Amino acid sequence: MKQTIYFINNDFVEKDKAVIPVNDIGLLRAYAVFDYLKTYFGKPFHLIDHIERLFKSAEFIGLKIPKNKLEIKDIVIELIRINKFPESSVRIIVTGGDSPDGKKKGEPRLIITCEPRNELDIKFYEKGIKIKSVHDYRETPLAKTINYTLAIKYLNDFIPKGFFEVLYIHNSKITECTSSNIFFIKGKKLITPKDEVLPGITRKIVLNLASKYFDVDERDIYYHEIYDFDESFITSTDKEVMPVISIDEHLFNKGIIGDKTKLVIKLFRDYIESKVWMDF
Repeated sequence: MKQTIYFINNDFVEKDKAVIPVNDIGLLRAYAVFDYLKTYFGKPFHLIDHIERLFKSAEFIGLKIPKNKLEIKDIVIELIRINKFPESSVRIIVTGGDSPDGKKKGEPRLIITCEPRNELDIKFYEKGIKIKSVHDYRETPLAKTINYTLAIKYLNDFIPKGFFEVLYIHNSKITECTSSNIFFIKGKKLITPKDEVLPGITRKIVLNLASKYFDVDERDIYYHEIYDFDESFITSTDKEVMPVISIDEHLFNKGIIGDKTKLVIKLFRDYIESKVWMDF
């Protein structure tokens, strides 16, 4: 049986031989950043955007990436080619390297994994999802770090109760979900939080596509406003555009996916199918 291939530092290695030292500060202190992307038609979707965000995340926490952007691009493309999955999910991770005392940085370590593309149950797109809110926030919202401690805690608390995602509320303001950006629709307005959120790649694409059909409003959104909104959806690489039918006990559009959310879903899927992004 053919082994899945990963990349660590300077080598392509078999998955079961892909190891890092236990004193890597990424493991000891979660001092590491990552980015995650998928392929469509065998091609990495907005690869350059993901690499750019990776570098910005690293810069934000003071972490140097041991390869340049072009080198990482070439490694990702080669990894996809070697593994030959019908479609792939790729994770690029940069850690702070081996630490002598759990505080000092070492030589940064580059890890790139490639697996068959993750596919979510179609029922979430047909029926919509439920979200649970919590009063909390990501410590470094502008950087995509590997510290998902709170996210894992909350998701394990609330997924068994029928919720799909968890929404952070900070100082009464809606920020983002554990691994997705959130949007609301009110009339002809498409509203999304502006600050204290990860600059999502799918978020950026949706804002661009939807701006032809909606008045886009990036601003502070307070929790009490959810009762005034008509529809809601979330965006991320793995979820694409996913309809939200409720936050806590509040139903949007009587718990039915709205036509405007369906339009945004169609715009994004048409964009994928158009293949125009392959030039990026």
